[in-house]
Amino acid sequence: PDERHHVTEGGAAPAPADATGSTPAQPLASASVHATLAKLQSQTVHARRSMADLHNALLAQMRADHGPQAALTVKDNDTFDLLNMLYGQIQREVRPDAAAVDLLTRLQVPVARAALSDPAFFVRDQHPARELLNAVAEAGANWLGEEDVDPQLVQKLDRAVEKVVTDYEGDSAVFEAANEEVQQHFRALAHKAELAERRHVEAARGKERLESAKQQAGTSIEQLCADAAPPRFVQSLLKQAWSDVLTLTLLRNGEGSEQWQQRAQETARIAEITCQPPGSAGSDLELGQQVEAALLQVGYHQDEAAAISRRLSTPGGEDESSSRTELTARLRARSRLGEQADGHDPRKAAPLARTAGEEELYKQLRTLPFGTWFEFTTNQQGDVRRQRLSWYSLITDNALFVNPRGQKVAEHSLDALARLMAHGQARIVTEDKSRLIDRAWQATLRTLRSLAGNNTPAEGAA
Repeated sequence: PDERHHVTEGGAAPAPADATGSTPAQPLASASVHATLAKLQSQTVHARRSMADLHNALLAQMRADHGPQAALTVKDNDTFDLLNMLYGQIQREVRPDAAAVDLLTRLQVPVARAALSDPAFFVRDQHPARELLNAVAEAGANWLGEEDVDPQLVQKLDRAVEKVVTDYEGDSAVFEAANEEVQQHFRALAHKAELAERRHVEAARGKERLESAKQQAGTSIEQLCADAAPPRFVQSLLKQAWSDVLTLTLLRNGEGSEQWQQRAQETARIAEITCQPPGSAGSDLELGQQVEAALLQVGYHQDEAAAISRRLSTPGGEDESSSRTELTARLRARSRLGEQADGHDPRKAAPLARTAGEEELYKQLRTLPFGTWFEFTTNQQGDVRRQRLSWYSLITDNALFVNPRGQKVAEHSLDALARLMAHGQARIVTEDKSRLIDRAWQATLRTLRSLAGNNTPAEGAA
């Protein structure tokens, strides 16, 4: 039987009778309890998965060593009750498939010994045993998901737990040393994650600059075509080949540069000469050389660049030495500037109209601070995965998500993200800044208050 008592004012109670009422239960002294726990600590954990299982294993071992009357004091029983509730709350936040689950189980005996010998375990935030317990638990909640298992971290945590299980005999310095090793690794991981995330953000910002330049170049050419109305095939060449030239110039030099002013003059000259009737004048050879050189810079082949430059520097855009059909086919087959990186042009497909709810969420997303955490539903069973909104662009509408290790795990448009949220497939997480162990302890206290009608000694102790 598993004897349980309510804590009395003095923290002890008379020895109760056992289940038969014939043999009085004899609470063992603290030294005997710790000796029995030390024996359990040296054993390999098999079926024991909860603090209640450890409690029962302890009672069984005590009775095997000291007789059927052996029991725990009321105070020790209550300590195990609190530990069982605390562990239960911790396990609510730890992924059930995380490597940390086994580590938490292996820590049960040393943690129980620490709590039994030091009542401050429950109320001292920086208690060494709580610190290590929190480190392992938070690893299980945040770092050791199935999609991003970190073998080095698992090894470091395993070594720390093994050190405690092997060395702990009541000295809290064992917990402190093990936790410091883990914290050093966490700091190194955090730095590594920050660097990885920074690289992804810089790449995303590069795409944003490219898209901004593409939009500006496209707007400039659209305005030119509207004002000057060059021949349709010339307009097609301007919107494809020459647009890449303008985009690259903006990217490299900026709108206020001499290079951009030169490109603007060349663009105006292209419109001027191609708007003249065919055969009304000779080609502008200097312009043709400038256009050809610019096209070569953005990756056009020599023959393509020459054919395009002849048409953009000749009245009417005519060129007897090249075929419009062949040139059009070759232009369609080649990738535009920047399309190698993202594989699509976000301007080609306009998003469907948003509902009122989706529009409200879309506006909210465009004001969120970088670093906001989201939870995404991953399957029909409702499993969720946390990802951090590392960065987003109001120009491209693109949002970058990373995992706790700073690795890029997803990209969404803000429009698509708003639709996911509207359908309950994604939600913003209001991040609790407190430590997992502290949240678990507060949840334990709330459970105790509800069970005891807001009147428990644990509440007063906290």
